[in-house]
Amino acid sequence: AKSLRTASNMFVVNLAFCDFMMMLKAPIFIYNSFNRGFAAGIIGCRTFATMGALSGIGAGMTNACIAYDRYTTITRPFDGKLTRTKSLVMIIFIWMYTIPWAVLPLLELWGRFVPEGFLTACSFDYFTRTFDNRLFIGSIFTFSYVFPMTLIIYFYSQIVSKVFSHEKALREQILMENRTVLFD
Repeated sequence: AKSLRTASNMFVVNLAFCDFMMMLKAPIFIYNSFNRGFAAGIIGCRTFATMGALSGIGAGMTNACIAYDRYTTITRPFDGKLTRTKSLVMIIFIWMYTIPWAVLPLLELWGRFVPEGFLTACSFDYFTRTFDNRLFIGSIFTFSYVFPMTLIIYFYSQIVSKVFSHEKALREQILMENRTVLFD
C-alpha cells in the first residue's frame, strides 16, 4: 500500500533485509552441524561469516537510525520528520559503513574469518593474539557494537527525558488551571 511507503518504514525494510540475510545462514549452520564441521570448506566459512558480518552490523546501524528517527519525531514534532531522501541517504551510509567491516576480513586485509565453536559457524578471528588482530577486534567491537549501541541508548534516553518533562509540564498546567478555577 502506498500509505506504508514512508521514510520511517524504509528503515524497517532495511532491518527486515538484514534479518532475512541472517536467516539465510540457518541452512548453512544446520548443514554444518550434521557434517560436524564446515562441509563447504573455507569458501563456505567465509560466506557464512561475511553474511553474518553484513547482517549483524547492518542491523545494529539500522536500529541506531530507527532510534534517531523516533528521537527526532518525538522531540521535534514539527520539524523532526525525516524525508524519504534523507532516509535513503542514511541507508546508503549504513551499507557504506557496514561493507568494509565484512570485506576487510574476507580479503584478509585486516582481520580474518575462522571456524569457531564446534566448527559449525565462522566469525572474526578473536583467538589470534597478534597486535594487528587485537586492534581489529577492538576496532570492530567499538565501531560495530559500542558505537551503534551508544547512539541507541542516547536517543531513547532523550525520548524518555522528553516524555517525563512533557508529563511534568502537563501536571503543572493542570494545577494552574485548577487554581484558576478555584480562585475565580
